[in-house]
Amino acid sequence: MDLVTHALSGALLARAAWPHARHGRARTTAALLAAAFPDLDYLLFWLAPSLFLNAHRGATHSLLMLPLWAALLALPLARLLHAPWRRLVGPCALGITAHIAGDLITVYGTQCLWPLSTQPWALGWSFDVNPWAALIVGLACLPARRRPRAALGAAVLALGALLVLQVQLRERALALVDGSGVRRVQALPQPLSPFHWLLLVDVDGTQGRYAHLTLWPPPWPWPVLAGFDARGYHAADGLDWQPYTRFGRDAGTRALAADAWASPALAGLRHFAQWPALYRLDTDGDETCAWFTDLRHTLPGQPPPFRYGACRRGADAPWRAYRLRYFSSDGRQAL
Repeated sequence: MDLVTHALSGALLARAAWPHARHGRARTTAALLAAAFPDLDYLLFWLAPSLFLNAHRGATHSLLMLPLWAALLALPLARLLHAPWRRLVGPCALGITAHIAGDLITVYGTQCLWPLSTQPWALGWSFDVNPWAALIVGLACLPARRRPRAALGAAVLALGALLVLQVQLRERALALVDGSGVRRVQALPQPLSPFHWLLLVDVDGTQGRYAHLTLWPPPWPWPVLAGFDARGYHAADGLDWQPYTRFGRDAGTRALAADAWASPALAGLRHFAQWPALYRLDTDGDETCAWFTDLRHTLPGQPPPFRYGACRRGADAPWRAYRLRYFSSDGRQAL
């Protein structure tokens, strides 16, 4: 979920949990800040970009580490908010719990049992940024000052209805795909609309196809959303299936891409990617680069956000890791 939704959900929960307690405002503020805290690991994107893919939603999102984070966060907040430390530990724990729960329903994956396990858990019910969930939580915060528990109850019911709708729509999307003779089929939510889905079909582990589906047949009444549909989301009877491969199609490309994929330079991407695909193969003089992406984060008309590659100069040179910068075609960063 986005940072604002996380923070507001923490504040809403704390306001409902301690509506008339002493230091109520401090508790609510502590929960709001604690609910935003786990995403502090975004700093890794700038400080250690090579670690970001697998470290994001790791230590700061762990249920096992939650008591420690809550206790540590309450120390500076007690001084900042002029409230006893022991009265802020609970709100901090509640805020962090709300954050973890919000991320667990998305696609990216959350390492809930770090450090015992780095297995990312992802229910895949919602896209990582869900404007409808943000709207529900934001509206619920408006009456929360006077009627916090009623506001929380209304928000829980609305969010539950939204998630039930998305789960049902996912089942409808999966029912449209013929799963016979393939290894795996998955339907993943997309941004802006619960009716938008990404269909992924893995044929044999090295190749498959994907398509962007809309389950809302009539044109959207709002031009912005109608235009978004027109840019790449298609109804079931007009799906535009796109093929993908992990290593390419001709023998030379397959050998080169497979060598790059197996290199230590891409160990992090191999651990992260659940739907790895060859993005492109570049040759410039004696330098060769094999770029890969994870199809889970593919949006129509947009370059994938996670594009990592291995480059080398000469057949005997070691592969070195790079990433393509967001929204760029050729801007790369050494890792």
